[in-house]
Amino acid sequence: MIHEEFSEAWLVALCAATPPSVEHAELLCGVNDQMDGVRFCHTLSRSGWHRIGGVVTATGDRVATSLRHWAEAESDGDMFALYEAHADSGLATTRFEGTMHYFTAPIGNRAGDFIQLEVEELVEVVDRPLFVDDAIPDDIEDLLDPVGALDARLDPQVLAPPRYVFHAITDIGRMIEAQRDDGGSDLRYLRFLREWDASSAGARHRFCEYFVLRLLPFLDRFGEHKVEATPLSVTDLEDPGEDMTKVSGAPLANFLHAYDARASYPMAWYFAMLLNKGAMVGIAQTAYLDYGRNYRYLADKDHAILDAWMRSPYSF
Repeated sequence: MIHEEFSEAWLVALCAATPPSVEHAELLCGVNDQMDGVRFCHTLSRSGWHRIGGVVTATGDRVATSLRHWAEAESDGDMFALYEAHADSGLATTRFEGTMHYFTAPIGNRAGDFIQLEVEELVEVVDRPLFVDDAIPDDIEDLLDPVGALDARLDPQVLAPPRYVFHAITDIGRMIEAQRDDGGSDLRYLRFLREWDASSAGARHRFCEYFVLRLLPFLDRFGEHKVEATPLSVTDLEDPGEDMTKVSGAPLANFLHAYDARASYPMAWYFAMLLNKGAMVGIAQTAYLDYGRNYRYLADKDHAILDAWMRSPYSF
């Protein structure tokens, strides 16, 4: 299990010392050697996001690692003074192009019985001129995220090799126990997990092989720490389009079985409906009505889940 006293500090150091690779073999080897019988596998990677970096010269030399801290120190809140000092300097900002890698390790038979490790892979690139369109920012926030920043992007010159950064490690079962009686949190994901366990999917497959949880910590209006959890599918759960909402009976049964086969687990169409909505909502309604017409192509346990959803629908 997780050695709570030092696991996060150790993982920070391991990630910093490990060069990224396509299969994450070295990172996984290091993690699994430390985790005392818990074995992690790479489950999902999500890219396409970025965060603000620092400041560099026109030749790519480092000026500051943090644009915000540098601007605050240089300006003391006076954006005009900052502009006067650096408008003709050729300075540019940087951004970190990011990929979040999710690693999971099962520790039981229920859907929530797993540990989730999140590791960022970051590469810093030149982003844009310090002042976009030669405009004076209104304040620090306007400097960090100015209008026209996307159009002003420069060729993304890579400033350093990619690197791993430890993000979080979470015992999902413990998180569930902590949140189970928390009336102030969004607990839809708990129903999602319960339905997986009760379905044909849960009877045959581990949840953490097909989904991870996107965890977003936040402070509620009372200043209490909360975590919002949203399932993310490992496989691409496509929307079939509106034409399929007109199909029922045997053709719909064939479609649903084929959809599940492509996803490699039963009831994939139902879980896709919860995450993506779209045409799947109409398909779910038709599948429910088909049951009343004696088209019994769903297992009883799966129909019971659909019946509960029809009476009390939810989605993400």
